[in-house]
Amino acid sequence: MKRYVLFVCLFLSSLAGVYAQSIAPFQKGDRIAFVGNSITCGGHYHSYIWLYYMTRFPDQRIDIFNEGVGGDVAEMIYQRLDKVFEHEPTVVTLSFGMNDVGYMDFRKPGADTIARNRVEKACRDYAFIEEVYKKYPEVRKILIGSSPYDETSRFNKVAFPGKNTPILEIVDFLNARARENQWGFVDFNRPMVAINQWEQAEDSMYTLCGKDRIHPSTDGHLVMAYLFLKAQGLAGKPVADIRIDGAGKKVTRSDNCRVSDLSVSSDNLTFTYEAKSLPYPIDTSYYDNEKHTQADALSVIPFMDEMNYEGLSVSGLSDGYYGLTIGGEFIGRFTARELERGINMTLLQNTPQYKQAMKIRQMNEERWLKERKMREFYWVEYNLMRKTGMLWACNEAAVDTLRKYRPHDIFLQWNGDLWLQYMHKGIREDCVNEQQDLVNRIYEQNKPIPLRIEIKKFTDL
Repeated sequence: MKRYVLFVCLFLSSLAGVYAQSIAPFQKGDRIAFVGNSITCGGHYHSYIWLYYMTRFPDQRIDIFNEGVGGDVAEMIYQRLDKVFEHEPTVVTLSFGMNDVGYMDFRKPGADTIARNRVEKACRDYAFIEEVYKKYPEVRKILIGSSPYDETSRFNKVAFPGKNTPILEIVDFLNARARENQWGFVDFNRPMVAINQWEQAEDSMYTLCGKDRIHPSTDGHLVMAYLFLKAQGLAGKPVADIRIDGAGKKVTRSDNCRVSDLSVSSDNLTFTYEAKSLPYPIDTSYYDNEKHTQADALSVIPFMDEMNYEGLSVSGLSDGYYGLTIGGEFIGRFTARELERGINMTLLQNTPQYKQAMKIRQMNEERWLKERKMREFYWVEYNLMRKTGMLWACNEAAVDTLRKYRPHDIFLQWNGDLWLQYMHKGIREDCVNEQQDLVNRIYEQNKPIPLRIEIKKFTDL
């Protein structure tokens, strides 16, 4: 616990002054396009943000669009902004920097000068993006400082020493532009570096940044989602918070929920719980042979306390053990002292409301995967077809172009089959419709239902 408290102090100090541009929470009807490189294209952070809104604000539908393309630099993002605004977004984000500062040059003499030139080019190219963004004054803008390149973990040799320093220069540049334009801004880089270095003091091979030090693993993406939501001012807002005075037979708190039909006897307490939100369902699955899961992030950020607290506290109970039943399902056994101190029901993970939230998570994950796969079609379009004059052709000549260049490009070898699958407009439209169907189902099934809660004393112990 002491170590955790010390970490929180370090964590908060690393954020000092970073959130100068506050980010308004999303509102019902918002359409948000997350624009970036492969960290956005293949990453979960925007999906995790959406899952928070799906469960926390079930009556306030928003739509989020993945507009990441692997390998993109600022210049390439500028060239494809027409597609971004086809979504008719009410909010657009922007993140770049990882690719802009280069890779192999960090192994060469004069790497600092090369990196400085790359940063200057990225900033010049950004000006064109800003010009386009300003053509949509009604659209809110959020600039995001890139997640870091991890230079300090010792799980293998650092391939590109010094790479994160110029990335930070771009982060600071974006911060300044956001200030100038009064746009939103959030920095993923410095907080993640702080977490990495803190954890590496005990485990030198720890990283949030994945096997290549570039692409965060799922725990890293939950950290990114947490930082974004925190910048929106959503920390400290409970899923629900119920406090009952058993001795006085009264409800003393019912935050973000309604408590009714309270009945109290000598060894039994029951009431109806109508929540306005579902708990955030944590994923314990491993992806792509990653060493960490989303759940692993909970050891380095106070997500459960700040953003996933579904509290239940009952005072005035006589000493002993009590069984907690929710919706007719036995949940667990607790002492009178534990109940008085308060329990976070989200941590139990076997409640009816958590099981309902898990179904939402599963549908959202299926939606994310469909969208993520189709992003590789756009990668081939922007990285091959544009350069060969075949952009959006999607015909036999385009297929021949892919066949010509594919043997010589590892990325085309990886993404070519997905391009062939989605080159047909009808297939792409079907994929989008399938995603929309999942979102519709999510917003039909994410409404909390009234649950009868019983706290009954065990008499045979």
